[in-house]
Amino acid sequence: MTLLRSLVLLVSLTSCHGFRVPMPPRPTLRSPLAAFSAASTPPEAALLSLAPLLAFAPLPAFADEGYSQLSYNFVLILYIISFPGIYSLVKRSVKSKVVRKTYEVPGPAAIGGRPTRELAGDIVGYFQAYNYKITDATDVIVFEGTQAPLTGRAAFLTFCVFFALASLALVLTIVEQANFGGNFGLGNWWYASTLVSPIAGKYYLDNAERTDQVTVKIVTEDDESISDVIVQGDDEEVERFQKALDLREKGMVYVKGIFAEK
Repeated sequence: MTLLRSLVLLVSLTSCHGFRVPMPPRPTLRSPLAAFSAASTPPEAALLSLAPLLAFAPLPAFADEGYSQLSYNFVLILYIISFPGIYSLVKRSVKSKVVRKTYEVPGPAAIGGRPTRELAGDIVGYFQAYNYKITDATDVIVFEGTQAPLTGRAAFLTFCVFFALASLALVLTIVEQANFGGNFGLGNWWYASTLVSPIAGKYYLDNAERTDQVTVKIVTEDDESISDVIVQGDDEEVERFQKALDLREKGMVYVKGIFAEK
């Protein structure tokens, strides 16, 4: 009876005075990140703890000077030695590189072979198609033709000289910075030297026209099983001749490429 009276009194007090019975708090789960951030040390304390290690850690090679002086001098010497190669490239562009190659073909007596006269006719027809003229037709056939300059090659030479002069300007500005601190010298004006690069293309166009001579000799063995075609002339012309007549160089093994036509 006493318990019943106590419950009635408690309900009446709650309804009259807005009193709520306090409920026990609901348990909450803490995320691992929050627990880690609460348990970890502040950033300032972490930096202070790493200070002794940073003080005795070795510094990188570029911390004080930015480069190794020995490497700098070595690369500079190599650049100075190799730079005249661009001059040689321009000078050799107007000259012919003469090579001599021997190609082997089946002779008249071999299976699939052709008569020597027919083979010589194909060779003469090839060179005449490229405006070569026969100047001698004894044991050795001599062809002469005029090589005209190529616009694409002139553009390539201009491109090479432009970047060579740009790299030279970069090297010179670095040398000035290293030795004079930028207080003496031309500075970025060195890059103005690239303006002369078109001279290389003009030099090629003015001097590339030349008269080339190609000699061809056909030698057939006594049993007429094999014939040798001996060609001497400009490297590019000889290579083009070999591809046009599908010849195989003597002593070389032909390996068909992946993308070669069947």
